[in-house]
Amino acid sequence: MIEPSISPWSAQVVLASKKDGSCRYCVDFRRLNSVTLKEHYPVPRVEDMIDTLAGAKFLSTLDLISAYHSFEIHPDDREKTAFSTKQGHWQWKRVSFGLCNEAPFFVRQIACGKFVIRNDMGRTFSIL
Repeated sequence: MIEPSISPWSAQVVLASKKDGSCRYCVDFRRLNSVTLKEHYPVPRVEDMIDTLAGAKFLSTLDLISAYHSFEIHPDDREKTAFSTKQGHWQWKRVSFGLCNEAPFFVRQIACGKFVIRNDMGRTFSIL
């Protein structure tokens, strides 16, 4: 999900407290977000999404908690996601939390049917 970087960009790394007292490792992309051109993509209407299920034979629910990490960041844009730690300078290869355009990008990918799941048996499913 990350790779070594030689980027001139570098976001701060912070530790945020969780409710249970443990810490969460976060990359602070506020500076990058302040200079990013914002993308807007509307969330599909619930009625439209329900209409697409008409005639479906199988329905399922999915836990998409790590789905953001399923999408690659274009190689030309990876340097902008760089951050530094004691172990070195790194950049994200996959979409990360904290980027201002992550949510509209994710919704567009799902709405366009570009999210594909592969199960352990080699079968492929698309979310439509």
